[in-house]
Amino acid sequence: MLRLHTAQTPNGHKASIALEELGLDYEVRRVQLDQGDQLKEEFLALNPNHKIPVLEDGDLVIWESGAILLHLAEKHGKLLPRDPRGRTAAIQYAFFQTGGIGPNLGRLGSQLRRPEAERNQEMVEIFSGEVARLLGVLDRILADGRPYLAGEYSIGDIMHYPWLHPMLALKAPPLMKRPRVVSWLERIAKHPAVERGMAIPES
Repeated sequence: MLRLHTAQTPNGHKASIALEELGLDYEVRRVQLDQGDQLKEEFLALNPNHKIPVLEDGDLVIWESGAILLHLAEKHGKLLPRDPRGRTAAIQYAFFQTGGIGPNLGRLGSQLRRPEAERNQEMVEIFSGEVARLLGVLDRILADGRPYLAGEYSIGDIMHYPWLHPMLALKAPPLMKRPRVVSWLERIAKHPAVERGMAIPES
């Protein structure tokens, strides 16, 4: 039995998209972050780091979105290229997201959600610059015409999409300056499983 503990966040959506892409049956447990569910003892027993998502796969409990996607892909033989070079590339791009786009967009968003008078403008400029740089890295990767980061659709693409989706929806200028990155995101968005995964858990 698969049970996903999640919320409407980019990291949560990574796991639900992967589960939907794999066509697996799973139970959704909504974690009310604004009510502190992640700090309750029953959740801390699953993840002492009090973050979502958490996946229960039988008696195996997995936290960290990248670990969840890698586990699912390896167990079910999908979302990772079969050849060693492609597999390594897909994992590389998944790790690139967790160390790059994710934390920098997260920190930038944290600043921008504050009233303007309370923002640290220096931090806004630093994180904005780093996000723009990372979009340039993605653009360079896609410059050879590949449809997806590792050549074929993989966990590397899924890891990025939920974080970049808001920029695509808002037509954010730093992203729109990178048409190859925009086309890649639009290609991912056409997957029916992506649309379903982005709607989990239901509002």
